[in-house]
Amino acid sequence: MIRVGVVGYGTMGQVHSQAYQEINDVELVVVADPDPEQRAQAQRDFGVDVVSNIEELLQSSQVDLVDICVPTYLHETILTQAVESKKHIFLEKPLARTLEEGERMLKLAEGYEQKIGVGHVVRFTPAYTGIRESLLQGEIGQAAVARTFRGGSQFPKGWHDWYADFDLSGGVILDLVIHDIDYLRWLFGDVERVYAKTTHGRTTAHLEWAMIVLRFKNGVIAHVEGSWTNYPGDFYTTVEIAGRDGLIKYDSRNVNPIITTTLGETGERAGVTVPENPAAKSPYLVEIEDMIGAIREDRDPLVTLEDALGTLRVALAAEESARLGQVITL
Repeated sequence: MIRVGVVGYGTMGQVHSQAYQEINDVELVVVADPDPEQRAQAQRDFGVDVVSNIEELLQSSQVDLVDICVPTYLHETILTQAVESKKHIFLEKPLARTLEEGERMLKLAEGYEQKIGVGHVVRFTPAYTGIRESLLQGEIGQAAVARTFRGGSQFPKGWHDWYADFDLSGGVILDLVIHDIDYLRWLFGDVERVYAKTTHGRTTAHLEWAMIVLRFKNGVIAHVEGSWTNYPGDFYTTVEIAGRDGLIKYDSRNVNPIITTTLGETGERAGVTVPENPAAKSPYLVEIEDMIGAIREDRDPLVTLEDALGTLRVALAAEESARLGQVITL
C-alpha cells in the first residue's frame, strides 16, 4: 500500500485526490491546506485526515508520497521539506517560479533515493501521445513547422488571486503556455532560440495573451500561442504539425479531434480521420499512475526534475524575450 498526502486542496489538489481513489493499493490518507473551508471540503469528499500545513502532514509516518499542488512560488519550499523527510514526491508544473529556484531544487535532489515526478500532464493526454506516435512512425515525414494554441476560457481563480500576480505566477507563459512548450520539447528536443510577445503590462492582470516562436536545434520552428481571458468561454487547445509528407491537425473542440492528411503515391491528398476522441482515461489519472508505477518498479517517472527544468528554462527565456523585445539564444 502506498499512502499519499496531498498539499493544497485547490483545483489540482482535488483532481489529484480523486485520481488516487481509482488506483489499486493506493490510499489518500491526509490533505494539508491553510484554508479551513478547503480542509472541510476534503473531509466531505474523501473522509481523510486534514491538517493546516506541510509540517503537520510530514509528521505522519504513514505518508509515503507527498503530492504538491500549491501555488508555483511555494514549490521550492514545500519540495525541500518533503525531501528532508525522505518522501516520494509528485509536484505540479511548473517546476518553480525562477530558474535559480529550479536549479536549487535539482541540486537538492542529486543522489536522492526516493522518486520525484513533475506533472506536465500534456505528455499523458491520449490525443497528444497519439500525435507523438504518428511522428515517431514517420506518418508525415520529417516535421518542419508546428503551431499550438491553448486558452479560450475565463481567467483562472486561485488562492488570494495569485494567478493575477505576475511575480508569483509568471503569468500566462509560465502557468499555461508552458504545457505546450514542454510537449514540443518532448517531440522535437532542445530549443535553440526563443522570441516572444505578450500583453503583460499593457492590459489588466486578468487579461493576458502571448505568442512565442521557438527554433529547435533540429530545425523545427514552432508558433506557440496562449490566452488568459476575462470572459466566460470554452477552454480549447489546438495542434498543427506540418511535415515533408503530410499534416497532422488537432482541435479539442471537434468531435473527431485528430485529422491526418498525407501525400498519396501519386501526389494526391487523402484525409484520414480518427473517428473518436481517444481519451479513455483522465490524463491526470494517467500521470499519477505513472508516478505510482515509478515507485513500485524503481524507475524514473516520465517527467523528471531535469525534464521540468529544461522546460522552465525555455518558458523563462520567452518571458525575457517579451520583456526585452529581443531573440534569446539558449
